[in-house]
Amino acid sequence: MSVDLPYGKIHLQSQITDFWTPSLQQFDKKIRSYVVYHTLFFALGACELFAFFLFFSYLSQSTVLAFTLAIFFLTLFSYLAFRLYWQARKPEELVNFCEEYLDRCKESLHYQEGIPEHHIALANAAQKFAAALHEREYGYFLPPRLLPSLAPYLETFSCFCHWRDLHRMQELLLQTSIEEHLQVVKCEPTNLEVHAALANSYVMLSGLYADPRNCSDFDEERWIPAERSSQEMQEKFRAMAERAMEEFTILNDYAPEDPWVHIQLAYSYHDLQMPEEEIREYEIVLSLRPNDTETLFKLGMLYFQQGLNAKALRIYETLRHTDTKKAEHLIKFYGTFL
Repeated sequence: MSVDLPYGKIHLQSQITDFWTPSLQQFDKKIRSYVVYHTLFFALGACELFAFFLFFSYLSQSTVLAFTLAIFFLTLFSYLAFRLYWQARKPEELVNFCEEYLDRCKESLHYQEGIPEHHIALANAAQKFAAALHEREYGYFLPPRLLPSLAPYLETFSCFCHWRDLHRMQELLLQTSIEEHLQVVKCEPTNLEVHAALANSYVMLSGLYADPRNCSDFDEERWIPAERSSQEMQEKFRAMAERAMEEFTILNDYAPEDPWVHIQLAYSYHDLQMPEEEIREYEIVLSLRPNDTETLFKLGMLYFQQGLNAKALRIYETLRHTDTKKAEHLIKFYGTFL
C-alpha cells in the first residue's frame, strides 16, 4: 500500500532519494567484511591441517609436531575470540550504521522536529532503504560461471550467515519510519492520509515479522530460517497487526463511505494476509462504486482464491458486458487456487 501525502514536497524527496544507494553499498561492504574474516581463518586452519597430515610421518619424531599443533590451536582460539568480539559488537554497529544513514538524510533536509514534510521525507527514506534490503541476504555468495548449479546451495548458505543482520537492519529502519509518522500524526491528528501512512508503516513492519511460508508468492524451493516462524516472530507480527487495525478503525470511523479509505484498507489487509477482511472491503467499495471494473476484477480474483467460485462467476458475467479483456483474464484463475 502506498500513500501520497500532501505535505511532501518534490525537492525534499529528491534530496534524499538516492541516499540509500551509497549506504546500501557501504552496508554490503560491511557484511562482506564478515565473510572475508571467516574465509581467511578457515583457509588458514585448513592449510595448517593439510600441512600437518601431509608431513605427519616426518614430524612424528620431532618437536616440530607439537609446535605445528600449537599453531593450529592458536589459530582456532584466535578465530573464536575474534568471532565472539564481532558478535558482541555487531548489534551496536548495525544501530550506528542506521543512525549514520538517517543523520545524513537529516543533514540534507535541514531536519527540524515538528515540520511534517521533514518527518514524512525521513520516513520515506527509511522505507526505501528497508525495501532495498528485502531478500538481499540470499545474494552475498555467487556461484562460479562454470558451476551455476551451486547457486541454490550458495543462496542457502548466504541466508544462513546473514539473514539476522539484514532482518535487524530492516527492523531498525521500519521502526524509524513508524516513529516519524507518529510525529506527523501529532501535527495533524485528524488527517486521514496521515493515519493511512502510519497504518502502512505498521503493515510493512508486520510483513517483516510474518512467516514467509504464508505469503502467496512463497518460493518453496528457497530455504527459510526456522526462526522466521518462531513464537517470538508471531507475537511481534500480531502486535504490529493490532496497531495497524487501530489506525484502520480511525480511517473507517472518519470516512465510512469514502471508497479511497476502503481501498487502502483492502491493500493493507492484503499485506497482512487477511483475505476475508480484504474481500469485505472490496465489497464495500463495489457497493459505493458499482461500475468499477477494477474492483470487480480484484474481488473476482479473491473469490476464486477463497473457493467462492459461484460469486466469482457472477462477477465474470458482469465483466463480460462491461470489460471483456478483464473478464477473459479473470476466468483464467478459475481452478488455479487449490
